[in-house]
Formats: sequence, C-alpha cells, structure tokens
Amino acid sequence: MSHDFSKEFFAAYHAAVFDALGEDGAKYNAKMGAILANAWQKRLNVLPADTAGFKEAIEAYMSGPFRFSDIARFEFNDDGTACLYVKGCDICKGNEIQRNKGKTGYCPISQMVKSAIGKALKKNVELTGSEKPGPVGECYLRYKIAL
Repeated sequence: MSHDFSKEFFAAYHAAVFDALGEDGAKYNAKMGAILANAWQKRLNVLPADTAGFKEAIEAYMSGPFRFSDIARFEFNDDGTACLYVKGCDICKGNEIQRNKGKTGYCPISQMVKSAIGKALKKNVELTGSEKPGPVGECYLRYKIAL
C-alpha cells in the first residue's frame, strides 16, 4: 500500500533534521543538495547537455517523483543567470518552524539545483540569493552561471 506524507509531517521532519544538525546545518545543507542532484541524475537515461533539456528534465522531476512544492518552474536567462520559482514549498514550512524557534532555516533544494546545473551543463554555478515575495513557501532561487 502506498503512503504519501502530509505537508505537515514533512515540514516537521525537515525542521527536526536541521535542529539535530545544529551548527553543522549549513555544511550538511550543501552536501544534501549534492546528494539530491546525484539522485536526480541517476534517474535520467542521458544527462541534459543544454539549457532546454535541463529545464525540461528538472521540471519533470520536481513535478513528478520529487514533488516538494505545488509549483516549481525553472528558467534560464540570456544574461547568464537562472531562476527556480517555487510556490507551496514543504521545505519552507519546515524552515518557518525553525525560525519561530529562533533558529536558521536551510534549503537543500537551492544547493541541489546548483549542483545539478554544474553536473549537467559542466558550468560553474553560484547561488546568488533568494527572494521571498509572498507567503511562506514562495520564493525565487537565483543563480549565476559562468558563460
């Protein structure tokens, strides 16, 4: 029998993991992101070699087997930047639990995308920031990609 986790369970679990990691949270956040990127890569028959293929593959994964949010849209821009738009994110809700306890929230998705772009497109990638314009669970993760 299949069992899908509730958003509440996942948020509480995410908060508990980073609560347990304490001051090592930042270090493990990057490592978790790389592990998640590797798991994505292993599901592919062929690693995308261009931006269109990457966009298609990462969005398919994030709307299918790795659904962590209601919306996850990825865009490459002509100026060497990229952005993942997320809305209804379960991880953000876990980070809100942490912030309400006066602790830091961490986003392994931001690091996953950074690692995935680097591996697929063989480019240096920098996470340049995140913007949170709306309710908890909505953000823009921004990246700079070396041309």
